[in-house]
Amino acid sequence: MTADELHHPTLHRTWTEVALGAIRHNIELFREWVGPGCVVMPTLKADAYGHGSVPVARAATRAGAERLAVATCLEGQVLREAGIGVPIHILGATLPEEVEAAVRLGLTLSIHEMHIAELAAIAAHRHGRTVPVHCKIDTGMGRLGILPDDAVRLVTAVAALPGLQVEGLFMHFAEAGDAEFSQKQIDEFEQVTARLRAAGLDGLVRHASSTAAVVRYPEANFDMVRPGSGVYGYIAPAEMAGEMPLRQALSWKSSVIQVKEYPAGHTLGYDRTYTTSRPTRVAILPVGYADGYRRENSNRAMVLIRGQRAPVVGRVSMDYTMVDVTELPDIAVGAVATLLGPDRDDRITTEELADWGNTIPHCVTTGISPRVGRVYVD
Repeated sequence: MTADELHHPTLHRTWTEVALGAIRHNIELFREWVGPGCVVMPTLKADAYGHGSVPVARAATRAGAERLAVATCLEGQVLREAGIGVPIHILGATLPEEVEAAVRLGLTLSIHEMHIAELAAIAAHRHGRTVPVHCKIDTGMGRLGILPDDAVRLVTAVAALPGLQVEGLFMHFAEAGDAEFSQKQIDEFEQVTARLRAAGLDGLVRHASSTAAVVRYPEANFDMVRPGSGVYGYIAPAEMAGEMPLRQALSWKSSVIQVKEYPAGHTLGYDRTYTTSRPTRVAILPVGYADGYRRENSNRAMVLIRGQRAPVVGRVSMDYTMVDVTELPDIAVGAVATLLGPDRDDRITTEELADWGNTIPHCVTTGISPRVGRVYVD
């Protein structure tokens, strides 16, 4: 066993390593792609897609991010309490009981209905400040947002409220991979913008694009883009791979806590879903679905140990996973197993782990449990 296999950077049984340099690299690539006339606002919702919102926010601002986006008031509060001073935009709904705190914290609110705007105006008066808001237009996503036919009436009404500044207008692509439907959304958004300009609302900061749309629809980059997964280095559309070489920021590791030998014909794990076909050496990893390593990975996923792939065998349980190390001689307690990320000349990508788990890459990283240690490297 090598010295690095015996050295664990954390007391946790399983941990992630987040490369902050990769975060900065990816943001810089987006800034270069959209050019100086367009603001890059990294999306840090869901604890920065499981990477840790505060360290990522600091890395992002060091990379030149002028604004940050979150999903909720609480997520914005976490960043403010950590000393993050740049504008922070709540992309999702602000609940009525959260409006007061959002205004006090100096967060930018998304407006999708009049009632929230009215509460924000009251809070703005109470705190003696002007609150920036961005009105969301539902061009086809079908969730939050103002319907296009109501846009002029509602947005002009919001703009008339004292203490509010309608700073921006935005939309959300429903399926960036569908060019025809996405173009319909872009056209709808342009039409709403034109009607608002005719009504006297001009100069609004417009934004629509998340990671995939930034490359697929450059005409929709407008004044600002909102990359999410691309900040963390995954879900790059095929056409982005050559032109924007993103770096995967997160690795996920565990360590072998026992190695056992079984004869052929021995069943393993809950429900006995795996039967050994030969004398088999099995390594036990202290990571399971309570850590976010999905049960669907059972008998499908692979891990890397010393740069070689070892298959998951048997059911992934709440706290443990078994892997077949018969082909890996001398594996012993303390050996490091990579569940996600690089190990020597091989790498398990987020997309690959998502495919094994019958899910999407977002669910892989956001689903990593708080009991998994986080280690930041730069």
